Amino acid sequence: MKCLKQKSVSKFSTLKAGLMSALMVTSSVLLSACSSSQSESSTSAQSTSTQSFMAQRSALIAKYSAEDKVFAALQAQVKPGDSESAEYWRWRIDQYLYGQYPEYQPIYNAYKKGKGFHDIYEMPPEQLGPKKPIAEKLPDLPAGYFSDNLEGNPHAGWHDVVGDKLYITYQGELTDPYIASYDLVTHEWQGPYKAAESTLSKGDRKIDSHGRPIIEIDSKGHLHLIYGGHGGEREDGLNPMSIDTPHAGGRMLHVMSEKPYDISKFVYVDDITPFASYTASEKMANGDIYLFTRAGTHKSPWVYYKMPAGQSRFEKPVIFTWPTAQKDNPINVDTFYIKPLRVSDTEIAISSLWHECNFLEYHDKTTYSRVNVYYMKLDTTTGNMYNAQGEKLPLPITLEIADQKTLAFDSTQREETPFGTDPLILEDGRPAVAYQARTKDYREMRMVSYNNGQWVHSQPMPGTTKRSLRDLNNNQIEQIISLEALGSAQAQTNAVVVYRNSKGMTVFATASSQNGRDWQVEKEQFSLSKSRIMLEAVKNSAGDTVAVILSIRRGDAQRLYLWQDGALRGI
Repeated sequence: MKCLKQKSVSKFSTLKAGLMSALMVTSSVLLSACSSSQSESSTSAQSTSTQSFMAQRSALIAKYSAEDKVFAALQAQVKPGDSESAEYWRWRIDQYLYGQYPEYQPIYNAYKKGKGFHDIYEMPPEQLGPKKPIAEKLPDLPAGYFSDNLEGNPHAGWHDVVGDKLYITYQGELTDPYIASYDLVTHEWQGPYKAAESTLSKGDRKIDSHGRPIIEIDSKGHLHLIYGGHGGEREDGLNPMSIDTPHAGGRMLHVMSEKPYDISKFVYVDDITPFASYTASEKMANGDIYLFTRAGTHKSPWVYYKMPAGQSRFEKPVIFTWPTAQKDNPINVDTFYIKPLRVSDTEIAISSLWHECNFLEYHDKTTYSRVNVYYMKLDTTTGNMYNAQGEKLPLPITLEIADQKTLAFDSTQREETPFGTDPLILEDGRPAVAYQARTKDYREMRMVSYNNGQWVHSQPMPGTTKRSLRDLNNNQIEQIISLEALGSAQAQTNAVVVYRNSKGMTVFATASSQNGRDWQVEKEQFSLSKSRIMLEAVKNSAGDTVAVILSIRRGDAQRLYLWQDGALRGI
């Protein structure tokens, strides 16, 4: 039956009203039949499209399953007779296939066009909450802060210094990025302002501190904040750079100040993946900016983005690590946590540890499955990676390559767990990495360094072996948390220090020394019970410490402070 067009009805407009009415009724019936026919045809086409997509999907899985045991391992997790479980693991298999075998991406993208997440997967809404209620009365903290009360894990924000102006960004209310500026000469503040919106912890979602912002200033003076990422959102679709689905929520976003050196207004820049988690950046001597991030959740590669000098956008990402499923137990995945540090005008050192993860999202909270210490270096003039021996490394780095080429400390047969790593700059230029050694009895920072062709681990941190600190009563302080010398590194006579006293109080104090090793407390600025104080040095262009940012947490109370020239510089 052919469909009647509306203009066919208009041809009868000169007929008598009765005949016209009859024809209009007939036309209505025919149009209804046509609509039904079209609906059935559309449904049939959709069914055919779904069948075609599923056939192509099944063919690819069959093609790779002979060698890749991950598909069988994921399918085996489906609970028999449980449709929700079947849909969940179909989603996980789709993401693995999408990230591991890019030929699936155009097939899936064509099928997904015009569909939302819940049009494809019959799954309930995600559960990422609830929020922890805030106590009506918060524990007392010292006066002189510049931030509102901060929820989540303690952190000291991220900062940059241009001339006499200090710019500080941090994760504020509901994990949105905030920014403030401070004049180191006049002591005047501007802000803080909320720079943008985060999707990380809105609604019923719990507070997630992974989205804390970083700041970089490009060669034109525009301030760039990158923030908010912990895997992206389900509605962002599948991640082309990962084998892991988003399971924590929160888009990684990039905003830029509308005007140079102006913190009052920011605009969004769409040039980085929304799926990313964690951020670190380095600005090179020529003005190029490098952003390092994990391209998704736990089982994702690490990438870096480059913003060339004179530009305000990042180029396409470079993938330099890749997660690999274990051959004997493919439900487990070997991946990394990395930390970069600019070590010269043209080089960025990258330390990492091995993170043994799994598709079941189970995390051993005793050690968090963090193992070993690795070291490599990026030559930004060529884009090549090298190990400590100077060998060029093939990219992306897998655990097998890392164990062969970049292993600095094998902790697999030792009690201490390297929970986190940081590259170090030694005075003699040797490669070195700091790591937080954890055992049942202690947590302390140690060092592994490259000496005469060999890595030596479990060394004390530089400058700590002969260092001592005495309190106002001339008693030896046993637990020094942080000590930062002020002014020139060549004339270390004054410092600020955080330590734990004999009563278990956390103390922030100023100290002096005649030799840069033996320190004497001069004044206790304040002491707090049941608290944690983090200290971040603010350095000028010459590398001298001119101020410190403090993050002070006591129970549910947490604030940021700026200490400069003997005083807390609150707003």
